[in-house]
Amino acid sequence: MKDTFVTKTVFFGLVVFGFAWFAAASDGALPGGYGSVVLGMSVDSAKVALEEDPAYGYKGDKDVSMLPGENRVLISTAGIHFFNECWFQFDNDRLYIITLNLNPERVDYASVFKSLCTKYGDPDSLSPKKSEWRDGSVIMALERPLTLKYTDEGIFQELQETSNVELTKEEKNRQNFLESL
Repeated sequence: MKDTFVTKTVFFGLVVFGFAWFAAASDGALPGGYGSVVLGMSVDSAKVALEEDPAYGYKGDKDVSMLPGENRVLISTAGIHFFNECWFQFDNDRLYIITLNLNPERVDYASVFKSLCTKYGDPDSLSPKKSEWRDGSVIMALERPLTLKYTDEGIFQELQETSNVELTKEEKNRQNFLESL
């Protein structure tokens, strides 16, 4: 009788622990990057993380350049194994876009799409060109032909709001056409 009670108690504990783990693992949060390189990192901390992961093919400061505009930095790496090229965009020393061009000889679009859907559910938006998952802080996009992109939604919105770039005449015409449908 005592063994049955212990067995049931242990089983119940494992079920509760398993449920709690599943709930925590499926909280809807998207990853903020791949491996140890995540959105929000400073340029220096991203360099350290890139040096520690050989898959990115980071060769040091020669991969770093300044972008036009204030406090904008781009790290571009050749990548190896599953990555062909990788870009890391910073604004005011904050990593806000990670672009990973995947190697089509090692992985294909359908496999990546299926894996992302299994792990994070159906995309929030889907088009022939890209699939996007959003959680309010991260936008994760799988773009054709084979690019995985992580964007810090808050920083991206800040930059869009502060940019004074006007739409071209063609963009305005397109927008007017779409609104007329």
